[in-house]
Amino acid sequence: MLSDLVVCYLFLGGTGAGALLVLCALGLLSTRAAALTRGGRLRATSAYRRLLVPGFASAFALLAVGAVCLAVDLGNFDGALLLFVRPRATHLTVGAWALAAGLLLSALSCAAWSSACGWRLAVVRALGVLGAVDALVAMAYTGLLLGGVGAVPLWASPWLPALFVVSALSCGVACVIGAAHLAGAARLFPGVLRALAAVDAVAIVAEAAAAWGLVAFAAAGGSMGGASQEAAVASAEALVAGPDAWLFWGGFALAGLVVPFALDLVLARARRPLPHAALAAAACVLAGGFAMRWCVVAAGTHPALQTMGVM
Repeated sequence: MLSDLVVCYLFLGGTGAGALLVLCALGLLSTRAAALTRGGRLRATSAYRRLLVPGFASAFALLAVGAVCLAVDLGNFDGALLLFVRPRATHLTVGAWALAAGLLLSALSCAAWSSACGWRLAVVRALGVLGAVDALVAMAYTGLLLGGVGAVPLWASPWLPALFVVSALSCGVACVIGAAHLAGAARLFPGVLRALAAVDAVAIVAEAAAAWGLVAFAAAGGSMGGASQEAAVASAEALVAGPDAWLFWGGFALAGLVVPFALDLVLARARRPLPHAALAAAACVLAGGFAMRWCVVAAGTHPALQTMGVM
């Protein structure tokens, strides 16, 4: 029903949007400390460029690859252009516009923070606010896209958008932390990195709660009646005890939740940067985020197709 490209699109789009949200928040909190000229222009210091520019570039790259996955899945680029030329009120159209806006805003933000001439402070702040709003829309959209597929009971759950939003936030934080360490900004902003680790720990707890809610809601029969209840129960069983349950428990629960949560607790209290632990936590979060989306798509698709008599 959904290809692997859609899973990649959901992951890359959510992670890119989550990174954009975190970076816009950091930018809005840093505009005055990053060095202002007398003309009211922002001329970021080398330290702030190291912290924010690689992150915005990473967010742009993630969103761009996600857009390519979407276009390829649609079958042709003409079909992707129709989402903009002839937009309709669908989740896919909203997501495409949010993705395009995210690409533009992340590129402009990257240019603003790396500019030697300096952009007006009001413009940089406007980019931060617009980027944060767009990122929230894109993060929520990835869950609403699946929820809009009425034939799949597992996805027709209020817990699915919540799960995808907090997972996108966690993946976005992981991306920003990883980029900061690779760019050498971690030693310049140890307090910021500790705060981001704490935020990620909270997001992981929320993600675990939302995943439990999704499984419990489906195991109780979901929100539909008749054969759809059986499909919902079958999806819950497929997630936790099916052929791919090893990926749900090992890839998502263990590698994507337990391990990075433990590392985040250490990083949030560390007095000095721990690059190896930080990069390991970021890699685990990203791997777990992809595994979760793949498992949710697979567990929802197979029982639904069996109910319709396709499999």
